Amino acid sequence: MTIEGAEFPVAFPADDGSVLVNFGLLAGREATQAELDRLALALRRDAGGAQMTITAERRQDYGPRAETVSHQVRVSLVGSTSARAPWIESVCHAWAVACAEERSLESLLP
Repeated sequence: MTIEGAEFPVAFPADDGSVLVNFGLLAGREATQAELDRLALALRRDAGGAQMTITAERRQDYGPRAETVSHQVRVSLVGSTSARAPWIESVCHAWAVACAEERSLESLLP
C-alpha cells in the first residue's frame, strides 16, 4: 500500500510471532466483528482448524509533536512457526484488501 510515495505494509510479522494487519491505514476505520469472523474462517479453513487468537487493537500514540490513532488487527496461531508467517500474511492481506474494497471511509490525509 502506498500513501503519498511512502510504502506501508498491509500485513507483516511481529516480533512475538504474530501477524499484524494495518487495517485502519487501508480501510480508514476499525474492523467489524463480522469481518474478524470472516478472517477467522479463512484462516481456520486453510490451517485445518488451527486454534488462534485475533485481536482488534485501537492504538493511540502520543509524542512531543504528534498524536496518532491506528487500527490494527493481530493474528496469533497456536504453534505457529516462522515458516507459516508468509501464508498467514497472505491470507490477512487478502482479507484486509477485500474489507477495504467493500467499505472504506475517506482518508484524513490530504
